[in-house]
Amino acid sequence: MRNKLQILDRKSLKSKVMKKYLAFSFIILFFLPVFGIFNDYEPSSRARGMSGAVTSFSDDYSAIFYNPAGLRYGGNQVGATYYQLFGLDFTTLSAISGSYETKFGTFGLGYQALNVEYYDINLMSEQTFSLGHSFYLNRDVITETSLGYSLNVYYLSFHEQGHETSIGINAGMMAVLHQRTRIGIMLTNINKPKMGEGEKHEIPQKLAVGISYTPYQGVITAVDLKKNLDGETELRTGVEVELHPMMSLRMGVRNNPASYSFGAGFKVIGIHLDYSLNTHAVLDLTHHIGLGYKF
Repeated sequence: MRNKLQILDRKSLKSKVMKKYLAFSFIILFFLPVFGIFNDYEPSSRARGMSGAVTSFSDDYSAIFYNPAGLRYGGNQVGATYYQLFGLDFTTLSAISGSYETKFGTFGLGYQALNVEYYDINLMSEQTFSLGHSFYLNRDVITETSLGYSLNVYYLSFHEQGHETSIGINAGMMAVLHQRTRIGIMLTNINKPKMGEGEKHEIPQKLAVGISYTPYQGVITAVDLKKNLDGETELRTGVEVELHPMMSLRMGVRNNPASYSFGAGFKVIGIHLDYSLNTHAVLDLTHHIGLGYKF
């Protein structure tokens, strides 16, 4: 009887080990080629509601992820977001960030983590730690320009396979023209960071250029062009309408791949609650929620 139990225990253990490494193989062969390493996962629920077209006016606690120049307009804020990418219950993205205004400009901190888990085992983790700074280059009655930069520490780990780190530098600019038009530029990883041993893997370099226009108070229309310097250009468009000082609605469209997004934001006594929904041509919906506080 004891021998039979030992055989069953060995089979059970072997089965668990096989499941773990099959899952690990699945991640390597499918997940990484589709989504890439340190891709643009968009940790802001507000930005996702507008299909990511926020390069020219990102001015909340998540600005450090989209354009560090926008930190100058955010003041003192802190917030966090969470979602399961494309509804996949084994992969989650969480982020926390904040900004603080001083006489030397506005400083920002950010952290985001993409984790892939299976049977309570963290098979893969992509973590990014960010430190940013923004300041006014010029400011008058008609126009104003802010510059910003951020330092990112990338940390990639695989279960029982080790880990790698790298450092990237981002830089951005944001200009306000005649109070209604905004222009933004963001360059990601300008120092061409790489990761790995032997054959190095380059962390994506991206250039984003955006313009937004406010035809009426409480209405923002935005267009972004975002290009992976080794790939295609992506077009993003978004609209945000403030129905009430406490409530805003958002929507957006993008290509590569074609996707639609919808969202809503609520403000109560400095508390921000945001929700967004993204479609995908092949994969399931992504539901995204964010919570922030302005003090």
